[in-house]
Amino acid sequence: MNQVQVVLWRRLAAAVYDSIILLALYFVATLAAVMLNDGEAVEGPIFFWVLLFISWAFFVKFWCAPGQTLGMQVWKVKVVNERGGPLTAKQASARMVFAILSWAVFGLGFLWSLFDKEGLTWHDKLSQSRLVFIDHKKQKNG
Repeated sequence: MNQVQVVLWRRLAAAVYDSIILLALYFVATLAAVMLNDGEAVEGPIFFWVLLFISWAFFVKFWCAPGQTLGMQVWKVKVVNERGGPLTAKQASARMVFAILSWAVFGLGFLWSLFDKEGLTWHDKLSQSRLVFIDHKKQKNG
């Protein structure tokens, strides 16, 4: 497996981890919404927007500082801007919107990294960010 394929697999593995965490957050939000709705199911577009806001807050918080979601920490990747620094809230927001687009077309935005000369996905390119490997051993010894 080449370096680009490894990065793609790490991206997808981190996404699975983060999906599990988001699912737990959605359960908590749903419990609160049902309790506030006298035990009845919650319907309508407002709840959808609440869940989308939870997702946005999760990713923007972690992508801006420390640059890693919990899944990314496990798989030792970090998101940085084109100069190697932290993302701004605007970049992180754009990254999330474009990542949704990357998923919405059957993952083609992610698969693009296999053909891109720098291994970038659509949401990397459009948000002016990239994933980098974190080698903790080098950081401690170097």
